Amino acid sequence: MLAVFMAMSVTIWLRGSAAAPLSGEEIITQIHGLATLYKTNSTLMLKTYLQYQGPPFSDINFSFPSWFENGLPTAAMGFKAWRCLCPGDRLLQAKQAFYAMSEFFQLVRDDQTALNPAASDLHQLLEIARRSSEALLSNLNQAMIMIGFQPPSTQPEPLSWTSTDDNTFKRKVRGYVLCREYKDWLMRLAMDMDRMKATRNRREIADCCRS
Repeated sequence: MLAVFMAMSVTIWLRGSAAAPLSGEEIITQIHGLATLYKTNSTLMLKTYLQYQGPPFSDINFSFPSWFENGLPTAAMGFKAWRCLCPGDRLLQAKQAFYAMSEFFQLVRDDQTALNPAASDLHQLLEIARRSSEALLSNLNQAMIMIGFQPPSTQPEPLSWTSTDDNTFKRKVRGYVLCREYKDWLMRLAMDMDRMKATRNRREIADCCRS
């Protein structure tokens, strides 16, 4: 039932974002709302993913924060550096992350279809997360236009076809890191929008720190 609700929410927000231009305050509020909404799905997805992978992933209290994946931006950042991000850079980092995750979710879903073909609930959660990432991308692009930020014209490709040839353990690690980072990025994105909204309310031009 939750997965169906999330799928409907993604469709509604995608259509809504294309229906009419939003004000700066509205687009920031919308991104914050999306991040908060999708966080519930991300928590369930991570838990479900780990359950299907077997030991050590399915062990109680499993966590491996030092595992990272090439091409997948991490949400981790020191407080001072995060607080000093300019609005354009703040939005760009989020855009790059969710662009990469939208591709990774397709790869991980393919992996799990092969490794756990009967895990239809996990497959659905991964697909919803992929579509949610695309919905956030649409809103982040609109936010960049709103503040007049011009991002680089080229977007680096996060994945290569050679990733499809990884062994089983690497595939399981990749999926775990993706689910973990997706959850962390949603938490960070909501805080990013809080930061941007606060600086706009104070009529500041930018929230980046000046030397």
